[in-house]
Amino acid sequence: MECPLCGCQEFFVKDPDDAFETHEFSVAAGEVRFAADAEAAPAPAVLEATETFCNRCSWHGTFKELKNN
Repeated sequence: MECPLCGCQEFFVKDPDDAFETHEFSVAAGEVRFAADAEAAPAPAVLEATETFCNRCSWHGTFKELKNN
């Protein structure tokens, strides 16, 4: 999956309980994979309606808006 604007394949979501905490991830074979250096705290669920942010540009929208590469 990639960003609809810049084609980046790295994204992040904000923690629903702490707007300053983010969780970086990529999508491989349709599966969300959080960064290897993620903290032990559980990452939030990423669903079709989850607000998702590109790691490279200013795009953000719902997870379902990402383009299949």
